[in-house]
Amino acid sequence: MIRRCNATGTLVVIPRLQQLTTFMNAMQAESSKGRHALFQRNTGLTPEDVSILLYNGLYSLDRSVEDWGHAMGDMKSHRIESRVQGIVADLQFRFPADGHLSVQVFPMDTDDTFGREKLGGVSGWTNWEGTTISLVVYPDAQTLPRLHATVVHEYHHHYRTTLLNNGHDRIPLLESLVREGLAEHFVKELLGDVARGPYATALSQDDAQSLWVEVYRDRIFLEGEDNTGPYQFGGGTSGLPLWAGYSMGYHLVDWYRKTHPKLSVSDLTVLNANCFIPED
Repeated sequence: MIRRCNATGTLVVIPRLQQLTTFMNAMQAESSKGRHALFQRNTGLTPEDVSILLYNGLYSLDRSVEDWGHAMGDMKSHRIESRVQGIVADLQFRFPADGHLSVQVFPMDTDDTFGREKLGGVSGWTNWEGTTISLVVYPDAQTLPRLHATVVHEYHHHYRTTLLNNGHDRIPLLESLVREGLAEHFVKELLGDVARGPYATALSQDDAQSLWVEVYRDRIFLEGEDNTGPYQFGGGTSGLPLWAGYSMGYHLVDWYRKTHPKLSVSDLTVLNANCFIPED
């Protein structure tokens, strides 16, 4: 386990690739039915954790030992884990937040077309508490720029959550929107326009203005993932474009910045989400 400390916080890189190598070496002695339990034993993860990882593109536990060997070899040859550690350590130095942060990295399955084609080969998320960043990565040289941008995006969630002490799963929809919008403005400020994720630009400005009035304005105080999820993620049966909430959050922050041009993203990070409600 790699641990680093600075003046305000602690960074721990959970040695998932080491654990997965042990898992891979033990796979031959297990039937395919026993692999989930074997995976959990080697990683210490819960069944719910594993389900979330598989949903987000984790390399299939049903694949052969040879396939796993190729995936792990690619993760190591592209130094995915050490790259992530370096990016996070730099962000933590430049934008310190008092608190603990763990980071964990897993390989992405080659059949995860959504992850590879829509997300650029990187699926990332931060837990509600802002204490753990999880990344599922397709190990390829073309993925590396998206990996950098995704780590920056996810670090901002830790940064805002820690500074505002609002790490819980009952945040209102408005905070969810603003949180995602600020994270992409953080990416833009550090890495440029080209690094923004596709979820930042899913809505045009005109579409965002219309959806704000027609859909979002009256729902910003909804709480709970079951209630806010359709408006955050869009797509499916929501009747909204995919990633509508992410893009709405980006526009909310963008509109506010146009009237407050002297504020940096760091300044914006500590503002209450209500500040970003557009004036009628």
